[in-house]
Amino acid sequence: MEDPAVYCMQAVNCYQTNPERAVALFERAAELGSPEGYFGLAEMKINGMGTPKDVEGAVELYKKSAEGGNTPAMFRLGGIYTGSYGYPEDKEQCRIWFEKAAEGGVDLAYPEIAAIYLYGYGTEPDSSKALHYYKLSADTGNAQSMFMVGYIKSELVATDESRKDSVKWFVKSAEGGIPEAQFRVARLTEDGKIPGGFDEAKKWYEKAADQGFDPAKFNLATMYYEGRGTKQNLEKAFVLYDEVASSGDGDALFMTARMLYSGLGIAQDTEEAMERFGRSAAAGNKLAEEFLTDIRRKQNAQFVKIDGL
Repeated sequence: MEDPAVYCMQAVNCYQTNPERAVALFERAAELGSPEGYFGLAEMKINGMGTPKDVEGAVELYKKSAEGGNTPAMFRLGGIYTGSYGYPEDKEQCRIWFEKAAEGGVDLAYPEIAAIYLYGYGTEPDSSKALHYYKLSADTGNAQSMFMVGYIKSELVATDESRKDSVKWFVKSAEGGIPEAQFRVARLTEDGKIPGGFDEAKKWYEKAADQGFDPAKFNLATMYYEGRGTKQNLEKAFVLYDEVASSGDGDALFMTARMLYSGLGIAQDTEEAMERFGRSAAAGNKLAEEFLTDIRRKQNAQFVKIDGL
């Protein structure tokens, strides 16, 4: 008696070295009704391995596999219906299949269906369902999902109890290396909601800044600028502000302009400073707008004085 599991195992062992043989083996397993056979054949077709690429044919095979209980096929269908592989986007089908995969215990499906409910992709936003699935994902060790649990508890549920509980999730996520969480923990530490004071806050800002997270760079620069939690270091402050300013951030442009204008931590350059004040104001920074207005007022007053001579 033929065993489709044997065919699938043989196909997996040779799909890279002999994709044509793998296709034949998966086909035979599929002919015997194996969900894994359908899935393997779909994988070969969607990637064009050992057979011409056929996305539509792959989708039909994934469906047969999923209907037979294959959870990886359910997950694959959820991804395909986002519009990947050039397949038409279908938000409802995307939600349905990701949710089936999640209910089947596919770890990777948890954050996908959580995001669908959080942002209302093809359905009404539902922060409770989003929290449920992010929590399942967080319980598998997903540090990004830990951050999202903290975010929902802090910003969307937003009761005193949930805000208090959010702190532990932000800390777990920060320890898992997520820069957004490290930034949150730094701010909570600065605010006294987590023990450690400015020294501990600075460490978390540094961790997030080292990963290129601009808000952390900005706050760390401010600590150096003000000498808060560390010895004042205007040179380091300027370097950090300047890194953030390079992305067009209006607040960072204002701080670098201010330092250039006064020669703080960098050689004085009023021409460059004025250019940055202008860009900062254009980005919506009110202090830059006020500074430029004041400069123009003083210049106009000087012109009036000269005309009166």
